[in-house]
Amino acid sequence: MAASRETRWFALALLSAVQFMVVLDIAIVNVALPSIKLDLGFSQENLQWVISAYALVFGGFLLLGGRLADILGRR
Repeated sequence: MAASRETRWFALALLSAVQFMVVLDIAIVNVALPSIKLDLGFSQENLQWVISAYALVFGGFLLLGGRLADILGRR
């Protein structure tokens, strides 16, 4: 069954919004680094760990979400 034209545009808009939120989320972490440094007393090296830990956790959830999508499939 072919998807209607409105459904395709809705899917494109939804995926674009999700991608924008991912980019915004990463930017917010970088903007928050000075506050994290002051509030928690982190050094420059510790701030690098904050970025690395965020990226690792984010990547792990992407892998988990991809695997769940493979298992559950399109229903």
